Amino acid sequence: MRLIRASPAPMFIVRGGDGMIAANPAFAALLEGAPTASPDNWAPLASLLPGATELAARILDGSLAQFSTELELPTRIQLALSPVCEADGAIVGVLGVAALLPPADQAARELGRLIELSPVGVVRYTLDGDILDCNDAFLSMLGLNQEDRRRGLSWRALTPPEWREADDAGIARLRAHDVMPLIEKEFLHRDGRRIPVLVGAGNLLADRRQGFGVVIDISATRAAERALAESEARFRAITNAMPQMVWSTLPDGFHDYYNDQWYAFTGVPPGSTDGEGWNGMFHPDDQEAAWARWRHSLDTGEPYEIEYRLRHHSGTYRWVLGRALPVRDAQGGIQRWMGTCTDIHEHKLTEDALREADQRKDEFLAMLGHELRNPLAPIRSAAALLPLAKADPARVEHIGRVIARQSTHMTGLIDDLLDVSRVTRGLISLSQEDVAVRLLVDEAIEQARPLVEARSHALSVVDAAAGAQVHGDRKRLVQVLANLLANAAKYTPPGGRIVVTLARAGNMVEIAVSDNGIGMAPELVDSVFELFRQGQRTPDRAQGGLGIGLALVKKLVHLHGGRVRASSPGEGLGSEVVVSLPA
Repeated sequence: MRLIRASPAPMFIVRGGDGMIAANPAFAALLEGAPTASPDNWAPLASLLPGATELAARILDGSLAQFSTELELPTRIQLALSPVCEADGAIVGVLGVAALLPPADQAARELGRLIELSPVGVVRYTLDGDILDCNDAFLSMLGLNQEDRRRGLSWRALTPPEWREADDAGIARLRAHDVMPLIEKEFLHRDGRRIPVLVGAGNLLADRRQGFGVVIDISATRAAERALAESEARFRAITNAMPQMVWSTLPDGFHDYYNDQWYAFTGVPPGSTDGEGWNGMFHPDDQEAAWARWRHSLDTGEPYEIEYRLRHHSGTYRWVLGRALPVRDAQGGIQRWMGTCTDIHEHKLTEDALREADQRKDEFLAMLGHELRNPLAPIRSAAALLPLAKADPARVEHIGRVIARQSTHMTGLIDDLLDVSRVTRGLISLSQEDVAVRLLVDEAIEQARPLVEARSHALSVVDAAAGAQVHGDRKRLVQVLANLLANAAKYTPPGGRIVVTLARAGNMVEIAVSDNGIGMAPELVDSVFELFRQGQRTPDRAQGGLGIGLALVKKLVHLHGGRVRASSPGEGLGSEVVVSLPA
């Protein structure tokens, strides 16, 4: 009781049992003479607050937990009633707390002021389409003014024809439920522009034929959406114009965009590699490394870069360079990742080929040194013995033959090198004449005969060319065929068989040199005409040679407008080289 009496807030207490009320001075002032709370100053509740009697009774009997209502006393108050309980929970009374409310006309003025200052358009409408009143925000939204409002406005007239159906649905909702949730539509601006808006409305309870509506201008939102859509369209156009595959992910690495080049390269359906599906496109041997490198970049924010093999739409795997950079906001946070895949397959193959060529070059230089040293050793020995053999003409003659034979061998090696160099640099000139193909073959056999006989090979010629002729450099063409015969003799074990076959093939003459020698592995067949290319060799090669003979053959045949090809069933199964020349 003392707390109530001391409180500055208007309060009272209703006693259980007899329903008597006592108020504190602040509440007594509201009632103009109500007794103030004291042990001997109680009055019947019905005599002071008849409108609260039933509510207090329901709170006392426990059927109502608490209640709030407005009452008209000498002034308007907001009254809140709640139970007063003993320690054991028994309800022994009701506590009332009052708050002053402004007069009804003042509340209306304050509400009007709020509506007028609102940045949201507010209109008072009729269901027939008239605007009875509106605030400045609505007028400004459509480029109108107060003079337009005084002359009379119609929300139907301000609505473009294509939105009338949406309006009719909203009116039907208002007639049925008195409330229309926010809908999107457009209003016409004074200058003819369309203003996109959200409109919500509710009918008055006193007169359901009219009500209040709110109008929210969403032009900025729609403009931002259009700008975003245009930006995305430009982004897609730029990425699709790039020759590279372009992709993008969310900050957590979820792939959500690929350009057209990705789908053209991989041949997969759009969307099938979103999320983590991209990793399945890599060669099985590259998947673990690619995934680990990507996780590292996501964890650290470091740029992503890796080479891997990506499955092509043809079903093969091609080498690709993958790169990605984080896109950061002003605070440094990663907003997304932008990445590219660049097809480097041809570049990778070129690198491998250059590396292999460099290795072959090193091997060739080692072989060249060995080949030149071999004849030098007997020449040096012969030179050392020559002074000691002055009195023995037979030994001098023998030494002379050794020196001549070895120097001839060295001259042949050097001539081969010079020939390849001249042909490669385009410094060779051909003496063109018509020459019989059989004559070329016979001269080549004559040059190769010593080697063929030394290894006891059986050499035969099958002439099905019927006296065919070719137009070319006789010396160089004999060199080509002699080279092929020498190769066949060298790479066929002693006692082997070599066959030269002449035949016509359309407007070409084919000269095939076949043997039953050591043959070639498939990978060597594909590259046997490359410079310095030979099969597996050891430093003490019994066959000898620099590995440039077939390269020279190919270049000379091409200079004559012909072509050359090699074939072999496999190692140990012999081989065949066919030269085709224009007849």
